[in-house]
Amino acid sequence: MKNILGPPVWGRNFKFREKNIRKGLRLMKNKNSFLILGIRRIGKSSFLKQIAYLIETQSKTTVCIELGCAQYKSILDFYKGIYGKLPKSLKVKFKKLLSDSSSIPKKLIDGITDIFDSVEVMDTKIDFKDKAMHYSRPLEEIVSNFFKESKDVVLFLDELPFFFENLKDEKNGINQITQVLVNLRDWRDSGLPMGITGSLNLHQQLDHLGISRKLLAGLNTIELDPLTREESKGLIQALLESEKCDWWKPEITDRLMGLLPDYVPYFLQYSFNELINQECKTVECVDEVFHNDIMSGLFKDFTYQFDERLKFFKSGNLEKAMLILDTVAKNEDLKLSIIQNELGDNFDYEILTKLIDFEFLKLSGDQEYSFGLKIIKNWWITKRGLNK
Repeated sequence: MKNILGPPVWGRNFKFREKNIRKGLRLMKNKNSFLILGIRRIGKSSFLKQIAYLIETQSKTTVCIELGCAQYKSILDFYKGIYGKLPKSLKVKFKKLLSDSSSIPKKLIDGITDIFDSVEVMDTKIDFKDKAMHYSRPLEEIVSNFFKESKDVVLFLDELPFFFENLKDEKNGINQITQVLVNLRDWRDSGLPMGITGSLNLHQQLDHLGISRKLLAGLNTIELDPLTREESKGLIQALLESEKCDWWKPEITDRLMGLLPDYVPYFLQYSFNELINQECKTVECVDEVFHNDIMSGLFKDFTYQFDERLKFFKSGNLEKAMLILDTVAKNEDLKLSIIQNELGDNFDYEILTKLIDFEFLKLSGDQEYSFGLKIIKNWWITKRGLNK
């Protein structure tokens, strides 16, 4: 197993998540779709890549279309992305369906199947991005029919919310996002299984944009939690086997397990890289490197996003959100009634729900509220000076 920091991993570099993997594979085998939920850096993109890898390993006839959606700026980019990922035989079939349609202009077909985005015709510039939006409904019908006829096709959409972030400030941005969601829902209804993920919470994003969550109908959810302590130790051991590092003793792993606030795969990979680079052969060295280098790096990389998310709470709502976070930070897991009693008139259930959507807080199966991760709780305590 390689010590990979950042990019998605799959195959031999992907460990654990067996129960979630079985669920994802079963859903797709039965033509169902899923949305992966989980905090940033928990391994959502890697999970998506692993599902695609396993499907292609187990079936030589299944075509996995894997799209990294963060780069797309328009619906045209999205269609071109799908076309570009098709094998040659399906490209021929897809282009024929487009060409046989009397409702799609030939220039738009060329815009999808060729590399250009606009062209000059008689001194007039034709923008195919606008054309793709104008003809989105007939295009969607053609693509739905294509997927119905192509039975062994699976669609994977990584960073779909970032695609929507790119679209929202464009001309007719909200309409474009809505149209993409309508298309995806219709494709699922036509029997195309798909897996979707992204660093942003898609449910929360749609609420913020004023778009109905009903457009996500047909998506089952798979939620990824931090690894267990034993899984984390197994991950470190797998990394050590590749490094062949004879000075790393079991007490180094145990000390790292005791210091890490959360067993997030990226946290483990990041910490392992730092300890290897600095040859931490003693527990004392682990302590020093962890406090001086590892935690500062993780904080910079991870917690800045929560400052950004606080900006979505305005004026009085921001104060109520901060009081809720203060209350949960000062205590262990809390029941709803305790939070209500603590805050009195300052309690707002809708804000509490939004704090869950924004991944500050989580609600356990025991109906208790706590921070999504300990690193977030520690950041909030420091930010608010609650430990003074």
